[in-house]
Amino acid sequence: MLRDQLRRCARHTPDKVAYFQGDRSITWSAIYDRVERLSGALQSLGLRPGDRIALLSRECIEVYEHFFACMMLGAVRVGVNWRYSPREMLHVIRNSDVSHCIVTSDCQELMDSIEDEVKAGGCTLIGLGDGHKYELDYEDLISAEHTFDPPDFDENTPLLHTYTSGVTAEPKGVVLSHKSIRLEIGYAPDYFGITANDIYLMPVQSAWVAIVGGAFGLHNTCTTVIADGSFEIGAYMKDMERRRCTIALMAPAMFPWVIQRAKTGDYNLSALRRVVYGSAPSTPAAIREMSDTLNAEMLQLYGMSEVVAWACFLQPDDHKRGLAGEEHILRASGRFATFVDYKICDDDGNTLPTGETGVIHLKGETVMLGYLNLPEETAEVLDEEGWLKTNDIGRVDENGFVYVLDRRKFLINTGGVIVFPASVEAVISEYPNVLESAVVGVPHPDWGEAVVAAVVLRPEVDMAQEDLRREVFEHCSKNLSRQECPKHVEIVKELPRTITAKLHKRALQQYFRENVTLPWERN
Repeated sequence: MLRDQLRRCARHTPDKVAYFQGDRSITWSAIYDRVERLSGALQSLGLRPGDRIALLSRECIEVYEHFFACMMLGAVRVGVNWRYSPREMLHVIRNSDVSHCIVTSDCQELMDSIEDEVKAGGCTLIGLGDGHKYELDYEDLISAEHTFDPPDFDENTPLLHTYTSGVTAEPKGVVLSHKSIRLEIGYAPDYFGITANDIYLMPVQSAWVAIVGGAFGLHNTCTTVIADGSFEIGAYMKDMERRRCTIALMAPAMFPWVIQRAKTGDYNLSALRRVVYGSAPSTPAAIREMSDTLNAEMLQLYGMSEVVAWACFLQPDDHKRGLAGEEHILRASGRFATFVDYKICDDDGNTLPTGETGVIHLKGETVMLGYLNLPEETAEVLDEEGWLKTNDIGRVDENGFVYVLDRRKFLINTGGVIVFPASVEAVISEYPNVLESAVVGVPHPDWGEAVVAAVVLRPEVDMAQEDLRREVFEHCSKNLSRQECPKHVEIVKELPRTITAKLHKRALQQYFRENVTLPWERN
């Protein structure tokens, strides 16, 4: 059982630091003691296997105490993201039928606007931190020394309700079992290359499935550094230097800012040996600059919440081949891990030959149980044999490299021609003055949709809109077909992103509709 792993970590390496967070730290024996006390206290409140316990918090050690207590109890961990709107927070709590919600004092104001509705639904609030107003106190519960009686439960029962980012609709709850998370924690660290001696910097918000990555220490007692989840580069770099991190996780959107800070020489990053990146594609030029600047190996991830986050890895040796001349490898997402099966299918579900482009399907014991309270939507993506239809468009070559071309829902149909936004973004991002770009389709009176792009300039570049448009058009016309070339380019200060640092393309489409007069709208 997954819950046994924490006990083993505490027994095998009691004095080793499990987590750093700011000035705080906690050993494996200390966190096990607190988790066992918390589990006993929650049990004394009547919580049983299958009950849903939520947490509204910024990143802190207690996030993992809560997660581990749910493992011990057989309860379901529900993360409520503090960046959600009040409506989205209320949806998560109601949708998961949460019985108890732990609220940190710095998130109390966020709860205030929905507190009456939350309590009316039968949810009890527990305060964590100084100055909260709730009747039950987290530290008091731990101090009460209730005896914990480990309950029996099936490993295939849910452990995690992780909510999608809500890019296209209301957040959906992905249901993941104790078994699927145990297997991911057992498999993934080896693919990441994380050993017991590593200090692993985790900057990702833990309200969603990424919390599993913050629990990799259960596999081999590595030490995890909990960043604040805001992607604030200064704090991130300080954490990396201060704790002498050997492995750092980041989104490609962070690359330019990390490179810029690293080149100042203000940070001693000599301990860093590997950069692990994912959530969005990068470019060969950016990958090369990161590797050279940080003198670190590169490893790329691909996956989704529905398969406990990670299922495909582009290993450091693959990056070395790509940087040595086989540049096409750097455009791949990696090879699928051996703990998943895969197939590429056409729109009718027929398996396609190697090398052909279609919809990626995955199968394995890390695949979700389904979407919470959404049987029809679950049936649309998960068949009776356990195959998950990801709705990502891609292909796999004869060497097993996976090329994820785009999300199906973001494909652009312009005059009957299908355009992959990611392909256009890759070309635009190669232009020297562009820091990053995003491409979407917007309505066009003649073609149905038109390709438009938003770009962020490099910090040192100062260009007028018209000059940039002309140069980007010229650059794209040399590298893309006429249909793929953007019909409008807009300079923006930053690109909209989801809570998981992915491009928020629906928000970008809305920006173009509400704030930009496009060329065909001027007459």
